[in-house]
Amino acid sequence: MERIAEIFLHEIQRGGFQIDAQRTFCEYLTDYQDKVKDQKIATLVALLGIDKAKLVVLMNTHVTEANLNEYGRFDDLKATIGKQKAKAFFEALEGQPLPAFMVNIKAASLLQRFILEDGFELEETDYAS
Repeated sequence: MERIAEIFLHEIQRGGFQIDAQRTFCEYLTDYQDKVKDQKIATLVALLGIDKAKLVVLMNTHVTEANLNEYGRFDDLKATIGKQKAKAFFEALEGQPLPAFMVNIKAASLLQRFILEDGFELEETDYAS
């Protein structure tokens, strides 16, 4: 949260926001945090071709590793992975062709980590090998 606040304050200093005296700093911060999270989700959806609505619902349930696949929710989300998009993404990271089973493993692992960590910046070094 502190990092988000610092980034938000920097945005204000750059003149990137119109300040409304009726709103509190916490309200602005919450909105900004939601915007950042939405951008992270949009990036993952674009890279893996997954169903955004299912991802958001699963993330909003604040699951743990122990109950991630309760009611088959995680399996249902994994089934929406765009095989070609995921393959192109991971092959670009690895710099070589990957068999379908390896793409599936990498995609599921990335998806699981993203959900359990409530989203994160997608950096190539996080997924390569």
